[in-house]
Amino acid sequence: MEARCYVSMVDYNYLTDYSFEEGGTGWTWTDLASADELYVEDKATDSLTGSKHMHFWSAAQNSVEFTLEQKAQSLPGGKYKFTVSIMGGDAGETDIYAYVKVNGEIVARAPMGITSYGNWDTVKTPPFACTAEDTVVVGVYVKCQGAGNGAWGKIDDALLNSVQ
Repeated sequence: MEARCYVSMVDYNYLTDYSFEEGGTGWTWTDLASADELYVEDKATDSLTGSKHMHFWSAAQNSVEFTLEQKAQSLPGGKYKFTVSIMGGDAGETDIYAYVKVNGEIVARAPMGITSYGNWDTVKTPPFACTAEDTVVVGVYVKCQGAGNGAWGKIDDALLNSVQ
């Protein structure tokens, strides 16, 4: 009889509800332009993993602008990276980026783009350092002018991992 063992190494994620499967626990979203829809949606076909994700849509031009943030709890001092995914469409001109704030100041940022259904853009911020006493907030800023039937999109799989 032959025995086999498979090991899968997974980086520890310091965020709560990284894939929105718990309804967005730990996340705060702030609507800055009165989007028609901005909520955690339960639709497996539109999720990167699991069945839930942050959903946004609005028919009127210039009505999609919001932030989605989470404060990292009990983050040990060290170096980290923030990774997050987005997909969507009909966005027109956009200003979309993932960011990290340490003590209220943006210290890392990565541009994001949305093009069409099913085409996920996964971005990673440059590494950043913090101490155990620092307040670290990760987030996504989304602003879409809108085109056609209105700007829409999905955000999923946010990861805050240490960098070795």
